[in-house]
Amino acid sequence: MTKVALGVLTCIAVLASACGGSTTSTAPTTTASTAHYEQLGPHQVSVTTLDLGSAGPILGERSATVYYPANSRLPGNDCRGVFQYTEAQTLPASLQSILPSQYNTTQIVPGTLLGCNGDPWPAQRGHFPVVLFSHGFGGERLYYSNLLTGIASWGYVVVSADYLERGLASQALKGVPKPSPALDRSIMLRSLAVVTKAASSSSSVLFGSLNPRSVAAVGHSAGGRTAFDALTSPRISTAIGWAPVGPAGPPASKPTMIIGATKDTAVPAATVAATYKSFPPPKSLIEIGGFGHNTYTDICVGIRQGGGLINFAVANHFTTPQLAALGINGCQASDLSPKRFWPVVQYYTVFQLKTALAGRSSSTVVPRPAPGTFPGVKVAVTQAR
Repeated sequence: MTKVALGVLTCIAVLASACGGSTTSTAPTTTASTAHYEQLGPHQVSVTTLDLGSAGPILGERSATVYYPANSRLPGNDCRGVFQYTEAQTLPASLQSILPSQYNTTQIVPGTLLGCNGDPWPAQRGHFPVVLFSHGFGGERLYYSNLLTGIASWGYVVVSADYLERGLASQALKGVPKPSPALDRSIMLRSLAVVTKAASSSSSVLFGSLNPRSVAAVGHSAGGRTAFDALTSPRISTAIGWAPVGPAGPPASKPTMIIGATKDTAVPAATVAATYKSFPPPKSLIEIGGFGHNTYTDICVGIRQGGGLINFAVANHFTTPQLAALGINGCQASDLSPKRFWPVVQYYTVFQLKTALAGRSSSTVVPRPAPGTFPGVKVAVTQAR
């Protein structure tokens, strides 16, 4: 096995980790009518890939995966599939063969629609807002497909770009080329330009689908910093951080939401609370009990079942117990299932998107979940308007 392959297996152990006057009040409990954002929305979602250009001779081409409302009523095609990917497919092509089959878990993403040969389905025409997504250190653009599909099903075009400089291959090469907040921000804005261009081309499956003047940013861990930094662009109206690192500079005076998990050992609850405190209103903080740093990802399901790169690395002693503990944080069999966590994250993310992109962040109370919405899961809501 090559040194690069060994490096990949080691860095996966810290998947998506954070290497890198107004009075705040607790929002009252409410049973007011709110859409069931924790469920799949009214749109089936298709998936396509866009080319963002070269990331240089070492890292190669940069891509973005786009999740978007599909025109599911198109006639004449009875061969319909769902989007899925294997963990090996998220590795660089030269490394895909290193993962034995018992560890190469398959992620099947409900609510998606592809054609007979796995081709993307034409988009539904409309002025759907754009959501730009940034993964964490050691992460990968596909790792969040369940959550990003759920968000897109509520009427959003979600663009998940390659941040290759802090992805798997770069970490294996010890951070060469090196990432930077400025570069990450430029990649996020580049992904907006590319998806906007695609939607204006009649030859693209995205033709006529989006509203480039209604844009939000979302990021996990180090990707949260990217989302918050993007708020300095006049194009971006709101940002949402999942277990986020704070912005590289002073926070922008725009609506923000932070979602954290109480068992997170990479970005602990105290760090999340300090980041929230540093932001100006309107802002909200959602704290979810019983989950960890990597529960946001699809691959957490495979990790719980003994699969995935991290379990392969542990079984073959390619990583230390300390790094392994970070890599599986929130994904052990003793933890609550990710499928109980994702609906909470989706609910509040979509709530923030619906509210902030409509300009209502300063006038709307962020609700606690109605009784029975998330059984056995504790959710605390803090808000400053």
